[in-house]
Amino acid sequence: TYWDNFHHQLFAIELSEAETTALVARCRKENITVNTAITAAFSGAQAFAEGEKPYHARTMIATSLRDRLPHPPGEGMGFYAAGIDLKLKYNRKRSFWENARRFHQKIKPQFTNKKLFAQILDWLYLDPTFFEAMNFKKLGRLVPSDADRYEKLSAFSQKEDVVSSLLKRDKMDSLEMMFLGPAITNLGRLDFPKTYGDLELDRLIMQPGGAFPLSHVNLVVGAVTCSGKLSLVVEYAQEAVDTGTMKKIKDKALQFLLGE
Repeated sequence: TYWDNFHHQLFAIELSEAETTALVARCRKENITVNTAITAAFSGAQAFAEGEKPYHARTMIATSLRDRLPHPPGEGMGFYAAGIDLKLKYNRKRSFWENARRFHQKIKPQFTNKKLFAQILDWLYLDPTFFEAMNFKKLGRLVPSDADRYEKLSAFSQKEDVVSSLLKRDKMDSLEMMFLGPAITNLGRLDFPKTYGDLELDRLIMQPGGAFPLSHVNLVVGAVTCSGKLSLVVEYAQEAVDTGTMKKIKDKALQFLLGE
């Protein structure tokens, strides 16, 4: 039902090895991380391309929890991640690197165990069916009337209960509501071998996906560096942001990262 109503689009931004090296060096000079630079670039680019919107400042940044656990899972499969949700308003009167340094001052204090594990702790105290029910609550109203489970799913989506209260609290009860600007997820630098016999690993590209329906999120950026090259994939819902606007955001973000 979701895919019948929303269509995701994505495109890749591929930095060369020289561009990646230059970006890393500039970030070190500015005393910020590459992740902060990416966050600032897309935060500012959306403001330039779309004008300032009320949801632009709200930013989600994902981070790994694997190395923070008392018993690291190594390569074990699982959801070992968290996200910080904070307000980062880009000031168009300042330079990109001034904004990036200001963002970094706000982002860095958020990466403590206490803050990163807080949201997960909340969910550990709730029955897991609450989390599972959220998608049925949000998407049930989209199920067509001729579907086998229409009556059950439609009735559940309209029922006022704890799940609907949670969604309303987070302003996620309507699929028409955009409440988040950029969502950034960065795998960092992966030290995979570059050569495999006659084959060479040129770069890795990560398709980011999202924890929410992308009708709620302006854009999701997935970043990964491998073989000395930074690759970015931007994903968005066509019904929420048109492709022409997203191309302007991409071009402006790239200008920020490489052009100043």
